[in-house]
Amino acid sequence: MARRVYNFENPDRFVAGTVGQPGSRTFYLQARDGSRIVSVVVEKVQLALLAERLTQLLTEVRERGANVPRKPPWRTSIRRLWTKPLNETFRVGTMAIVWDGDEESIVVEARA
Repeated sequence: MARRVYNFENPDRFVAGTVGQPGSRTFYLQARDGSRIVSVVVEKVQLALLAERLTQLLTEVRERGANVPRKPPWRTSIRRLWTKPLNETFRVGTMAIVWDGDEESIVVEARA
């Protein structure tokens, strides 16, 4: 099966959210760039670790002189998932987070 890549250079939105009632929720990451939207399913623990690691990464690169906000954007407001019903593109198996120093941006890679 050919590998599909969904690349969002500078998404309009990158949000996490849930659908369902506590105890039977499905967790999503969603990226949107204009009318292009990709929603992927993640486990609750993956989402918690992503938030923790992003916070650590931003703190570290800020200490090294990068121009990043003091208050992470995901803590400034509650954002809802963009579309419902959600059509999951894939279920995330592994994720990687990388700081691109040249672009001063974070790269989040999610793989099935």
